Amino acid sequence: MTKIKENSASNQLSIMLRIIKEFGYQFTPKSTIMDFGCGSGRTVSELRSLGYQAFGCDVAFKTDKDVDTASLSESSFIRPISFQPYSLPFEDNTFDFILSNQVFEHVKNYSEAISEIRRVLKPNGICLHVFPSRYKPIEAHVSVPFSSMIQTYAWLYIWAKLGLRNKSQHSLSAQETANKNFNYLRQNTNYLSKKQISKEFKKHFDEVMFCESTFFKISHKARHFHSLSKILPFIPSLYSTFHSRVVLIR
Repeated sequence: MTKIKENSASNQLSIMLRIIKEFGYQFTPKSTIMDFGCGSGRTVSELRSLGYQAFGCDVAFKTDKDVDTASLSESSFIRPISFQPYSLPFEDNTFDFILSNQVFEHVKNYSEAISEIRRVLKPNGICLHVFPSRYKPIEAHVSVPFSSMIQTYAWLYIWAKLGLRNKSQHSLSAQETANKNFNYLRQNTNYLSKKQISKEFKKHFDEVMFCESTFFKISHKARHFHSLSKILPFIPSLYSTFHSRVVLIR
């Protein structure tokens, strides 16, 4: 198969595919793959360029100057998620592999979403999801310390008053920034603990594995953590707690 081009998003995709292969799953051009929360469809486009039968779904499609999102949508390679009732736009037992990368922190209805993922996944299929941790020091969307946990207006206003802004907020007042962050976090994020994530997936799947150590082994940037974890075996747990959780489900 063609190698994935080198860029940040492609590198993440390559790592995810290699993690799956570490667990004994081999993909062929006939393999069906779904990107849950596909955004602009970049990952779908890259997977299809590699020869896979790839599709994606999302509540809304983002714009990306390097991706022809409109064509992907017109070809039904990426499809909108329905909400009345909540359902993924695919038939039962469609996919060999379902992935998501930094998506589940936006999912409000975990039980429905995971139930639908289980429905469209083949009986012997596998999932891999990357979650930003609930305890990550800086929340990625609003750039406020610990705001994945502390979402009170007062906490957000203090940091805005101190001058903390993300890239889109430099022209806003402290009050405007705090209001915007407060509304965004309440309406668009849902950070669960490791225990809660495991509990939600185990309602629908037999096996839920946190595999940060495998990520360390494969990722070029994180290989120093792999070496360090041989001496300090708690390193993967620290990474999972304060940075990202890499979760394999089958």
